[in-house]
Amino acid sequence: MPLDPPPRDIRGEVLPHDHAGILPDDGVIRRISPHHLIYDAKIQGKRPSSMAFKPSTGERGGMSVDLQNLIGEAGLDPKTYVMSPPWIGAVCFTAGQLRAEGLTVGYDPVADNPYHGQVWGTFSKQVQKRLAALAAEFVPIRERGEEQSS
Repeated sequence: MPLDPPPRDIRGEVLPHDHAGILPDDGVIRRISPHHLIYDAKIQGKRPSSMAFKPSTGERGGMSVDLQNLIGEAGLDPKTYVMSPPWIGAVCFTAGQLRAEGLTVGYDPVADNPYHGQVWGTFSKQVQKRLAALAAEFVPIRERGEEQSS
């Protein structure tokens, strides 16, 4: 079901909000870029750092996400949709998990991504670390040059 339009200011910019149409079990996807990765000796490989779970800069900056249900309702494969360069993988949360961390989950469609959302709130170091621990692999992270298996 399409979401109601998000609230906007007089300039037409989306205001931070917790969208009622995004349900607690709805998937919220965070794309991962190469600069989000750190080496973890425990797993003897790279993983997303807590830096992957920070908001954008700016007055109303949130953490940019994709809304899984909207992508699926459009007849697209969410795992394929989120994997255009420079993205090398993706993790997923439920909206309920994010809200349990004191964050809000909103709809923020943009010109090149009608399924875009934002997560707003206080992204303290502790919250970033908890988000890193909560993040479920959605698309396995592949370093540039690695072949994607079918």
